[in-house]
Amino acid sequence: MTLSRRQLLQGVGVGVSAGLIGLSGSASASASSSTSATRRVFVHPRDGLLGELLGVVEGLGGTPLLEYDNFEFVVAEVPSDSLDELRGDRRVSFVEADDETRIPSDWSPSLSDILNPPDDSDCSTHPDQQPSWGVERIGADDVDPDGSGVDVGILDTGIASDHCSLSVAGGQNFTSDGVSTDYEDRHGHGTHVAGVAGASDNDRGVVGVAPEANLYAVKVLGDDGSGRYSELIAGIDWCLSNDVELISMSLGGEESSSTLEDAIDAAHSAGHLLLCAAGNEGNNGGDSCDEETMTYPAMHDDVVAVTAMDEDDRLASYSSVGSAVDLLAPGTDVNSTTVDNQYAQASGTSMACPFVTGVAALVWETREESGPGPNEAVREILGETAEDVLGTCAEGDGLVDARAAVGDERATDGDSQDTDRAGGFFGGLRSVVERIADLLASVFEWLRRLFS
Repeated sequence: MTLSRRQLLQGVGVGVSAGLIGLSGSASASASSSTSATRRVFVHPRDGLLGELLGVVEGLGGTPLLEYDNFEFVVAEVPSDSLDELRGDRRVSFVEADDETRIPSDWSPSLSDILNPPDDSDCSTHPDQQPSWGVERIGADDVDPDGSGVDVGILDTGIASDHCSLSVAGGQNFTSDGVSTDYEDRHGHGTHVAGVAGASDNDRGVVGVAPEANLYAVKVLGDDGSGRYSELIAGIDWCLSNDVELISMSLGGEESSSTLEDAIDAAHSAGHLLLCAAGNEGNNGGDSCDEETMTYPAMHDDVVAVTAMDEDDRLASYSSVGSAVDLLAPGTDVNSTTVDNQYAQASGTSMACPFVTGVAALVWETREESGPGPNEAVREILGETAEDVLGTCAEGDGLVDARAAVGDERATDGDSQDTDRAGGFFGGLRSVVERIADLLASVFEWLRRLFS
């Protein structure tokens, strides 16, 4: 049996996470026990011969699960005792485990007594709009840009599309919880994140950092808050295909992944800006610059990694830290939207990340550039206009500052100023050197995979 790319993509969200084909939601005990004898893996072709991989997988008794529009590898469920044979096939470059990603298991929002209305379903009963302390702290309530025309992908548990304080532009479900068009949030995390980034400015409930940004519910985590790297990559793939400029990921996994790295590299090269929560693995204090507690993919160089602080400008005790930290943002006791048309207060680097995503949308709007492209310029503006709060490595460049970022002259100068701010000739030379270094790194990585 040969599956076309489109058929595979249409299958996402219909099967179970252990396999879109071969196992069903009502799997028997024998099928369940056989799962332990299989592995869900990424399979990369040698010399770009992607079409042959499906036959290779099926010839070993495996099941192809997913193929992508923008990436040349497939996801498959393969018998564990066939993995060595799969790795040794001349048509296979390398095989990698499809590891898990999720939100922190202890994430526990509390419903807001101040914000929740007497009748959740009646928008007219929702309280008057109250910006969260985080919106005010970063100055997002004091700027003219509102994110108009900028697409923001919230890669999470979905978004509650019926919330009175949210407007969802569209989305896709890449999990086993519902069909592919069902991107509704039945957990609460994704809706809370979406509200921080872009809750509507409609005088009700809360307001987001970029209230006119186009929010897309890219459901890559199931209703229990867990998922796999293959589903996260499917979300990135969808954002690439639909020109969603900003890709916000309030999630993380314990293991690094070469396959996810490839997807991030591709999205970054195409001009998308990727942002990620640093993780909630804790720290020994703001001065602990030798700690590395961040989760993946926040550690990736092409991802803006965000740590969290509280209302007293202190590093949150739960916040992960590490050398890859880029920015700091409010993350503790943040009021935002949640499921059932309600509002909740929650904490985590998951809440900090969308503050930075929202400011990125504001800066992106000021540049008046449609679609992906100015990711590096926007990232540089965010970093160089950040406020020094902690004075340690735990904040990266500092606290994201909406006023300074959108007020920076580079925010509206467009690409013509990129070379000037990099230092004229020497900035251009550095850019060339960086490109050569990236190319050499890619060649070495290809050679490593070829002989591994």
